[in-house]
Amino acid sequence: MTAIPARRRRRMIAAMVTSGLSVIALPSGLFVGANSLLHASGGNSIDSRGSVDIPTTTVEMLAVINSRNEVASLALLAVTPEGKGGTIVSIPVGAMADVAKTEQPHRLADSYATGGLPALKTDVENLMNITVDFADDMTATEFATVISAVGTQPVVLQQPVTDVAADGTSIVLLKGGSLTATPELLAAGLAASQTGIPESERLPQVKALWSSIARAGVAAPAGDIAGTTSSLSPLNTNLFTSTDVFIKALLLGEIDVWQFSATRFTDAVRNPNNVDLYGLDSGEILMVMASVAPSALTVTTNNIAVMVDIPFASAVVAKEVVTRLAYLGANVVLIRQTSDVATELTTVFYNDSLAKTEAGDYSTLLGPLEFTESKDVISGVNLRIVLGNDFVAFLGQGSGASTSTTSTTEPK
Repeated sequence: MTAIPARRRRRMIAAMVTSGLSVIALPSGLFVGANSLLHASGGNSIDSRGSVDIPTTTVEMLAVINSRNEVASLALLAVTPEGKGGTIVSIPVGAMADVAKTEQPHRLADSYATGGLPALKTDVENLMNITVDFADDMTATEFATVISAVGTQPVVLQQPVTDVAADGTSIVLLKGGSLTATPELLAAGLAASQTGIPESERLPQVKALWSSIARAGVAAPAGDIAGTTSSLSPLNTNLFTSTDVFIKALLLGEIDVWQFSATRFTDAVRNPNNVDLYGLDSGEILMVMASVAPSALTVTTNNIAVMVDIPFASAVVAKEVVTRLAYLGANVVLIRQTSDVATELTTVFYNDSLAKTEAGDYSTLLGPLEFTESKDVISGVNLRIVLGNDFVAFLGQGSGASTSTTSTTEPK
């Protein structure tokens, strides 16, 4: 894949300017990644050995295709390091691909239309700044077979899910409101789309359908994907070579759902052809990827790599800290929510004096910092930042207690 660090940094700077250094409200969702990453460690001690690797998270890019061979729904399936459960990350198919200034803006869905699955995979990897382990495209019929173990699930739809029949007429696949849906209907809903209907109107339905599938997590037949999990050995990524395996692994544990927020471009500069084109938030992308798929992230600069521990169940705080760190030039490679009680001071743990020197100006955007030398070594990480109440106060939100919110993981 092609990394474009300079352009990505400019977008991050633009996000900072747009936010006015204030807290940006995110769509309701869960604090992604959470406790599955480095699950056994937290606080000021990584592990008893004093050394740990960033856990392996296996990621699939899945495109659900409609009857016209167009991408109707797009998601990343990220399996936890334990190989049980994970996160479904819904990506708007109308999101603008990461292109150079000299290139014509286009939607991710257009990548598939012109270059098939390889082109879509490349554009998703560039936009998310990751490398995916497996990519697949499936029709509604194919996907229904894969999620058959999900069974009939409740789903709440803000409005009906409609599609286009063979004769071109509009048909209602799922009525609005509260209902139950079979795997066939869930798959058909994700494959449904109509020309001329803005994707912004579809996104709530898409998230609801993914969330309905996620409810089946741990309710499916128990058992391991043979050879994938062990308390002593890393995840066997060689086995993850089909959507069927990814879905089975997800269903062995709890499944979270995150859908990226999207802003429609209406100006002639970014959307010269006036298509259904959307921009994603770079800070939100980084927050999600560093939480659910840290091992898939691509480091784009030679600057220091930073891990962030967040003792607040708040995606708002998480997004704000990664946005500011990226603006400062740091490579955020891992975020985890810890169960520790927040201290007053934000602490920066380092075992390299050069890394400490490079982080000397971080206080300009992170607030007061306490630097502490540590013998703990995390492979691929130069600094570990543990947020304190001072960071929350620096954002102008008051105490950490007032901003800590209950995770809004979709109920099972």
